[in-house]
Amino acid sequence: MSDLEGTVIRQHQRHYLVSTGSRVVDCAISSLLRKDLQYPEANAGSRRRRVENVRRIKVIDPVTVGDRVRFDDGEGGNGLIREILPRRNKISRRAAGGSKKEQILAANIDRVLPVFSANEPAPDWELLDRMLAIAEWQELPAVICFNKMDLADDEFRSQTAVYEHIGYRALYTSVVSDLGKEEFRELLKNHISLFMGSSGVGKTSLLNWLQPGLKLRTGEISQASGEGRHTTTHTELVELAEGGCVGDLPGVREFYLWDIEPDDIPSLFREFRPLLDQCRFRDCTHEREPGCAIKQAVEADEISSQRYESYLRLRQSP
Repeated sequence: MSDLEGTVIRQHQRHYLVSTGSRVVDCAISSLLRKDLQYPEANAGSRRRRVENVRRIKVIDPVTVGDRVRFDDGEGGNGLIREILPRRNKISRRAAGGSKKEQILAANIDRVLPVFSANEPAPDWELLDRMLAIAEWQELPAVICFNKMDLADDEFRSQTAVYEHIGYRALYTSVVSDLGKEEFRELLKNHISLFMGSSGVGKTSLLNWLQPGLKLRTGEISQASGEGRHTTTHTELVELAEGGCVGDLPGVREFYLWDIEPDDIPSLFREFRPLLDQCRFRDCTHEREPGCAIKQAVEADEISSQRYESYLRLRQSP
């Protein structure tokens, strides 16, 4: 049977599990999906198009979890993905290690959930701001999950208040005390959500907490570095018993934005938006210019200095 449709629910080492709703098929992808075929300008009367040049696409992997795809059945129950259907959104970053390629993390999702722990490991606020920026770029709702609240101190709570003040919904959880469990379950129900966060913040533990039958493998915090060890080695959409799916990604330590110019970045900070037309100069970068409404708001403690420093670093190195 050919020309089947399904959703990619797992991606690992160029193998993809595609769910049709009634069964799951282990698929590879057509080599054509890894190439950009360049065609010459066709004559009006031309009936055939000949490839003039073939280039490798500038993406680590053209298929990601959440993609709707068309595929052919092969022998032995395997399949071959031939087409990626149009996406309604995607979450991408510049691939790690200085690469100039795009890494697509997930597609066709309903919301992103950056997950950060109160401690062990300590929260990386700049990483959170980068994740929120990409959610703003894709116009996706973002709910921040602050986990391990049993380890929280007053300083951590004052930092989290910054994000609630600018309009982000925050969810506070602890698998130790069962804090936030029902609210978390309702949030995920009947939606496709994407967990994003560093290793060790408790993303997989949260899934096991909500649905113990999953028995997903969790890791420990390195005593030497204070950072989490990778336990999720592949990207997967985990189906929840009460409806909905969660994209569980390997932990990230860096999150460089993809296809976003420095001039786009001010509008990705939602507390900046009401002030962007109040600066003295129309092309204000909000760095050193006089009469900058953003800088004045920072000096008046109306905008968090921490968020402003994140903006400056993000503008310098998206």
